[in-house]
Amino acid sequence: MRSLERRIAALEVQAKPPEPLTIIRRFVSPGQPLPELQGLKDNESNNEWQRQLGETEQSLIDRASLLCSRNAGGVASLVGYR
Repeated sequence: MRSLERRIAALEVQAKPPEPLTIIRRFVSPGQPLPELQGLKDNESNNEWQRQLGETEQSLIDRASLLCSRNAGGVASLVGYR
């Protein structure tokens, strides 16, 4: 039994915590090209991030992902808008 407990403890030390997940919902229209995001909103905390001058869409997503609120599992849900 001691051996099993040591093996489990060793596995728990090696296990990495899950990487945080950010889900972004954006609304699109059929037949229209995918528009670039101009802002993101966090529905949990009502925080909002606007795209800054010269900022790429991915930079906006990265910035909002770092600052948004997350649930107990580390998941954030953002809504994008144009």
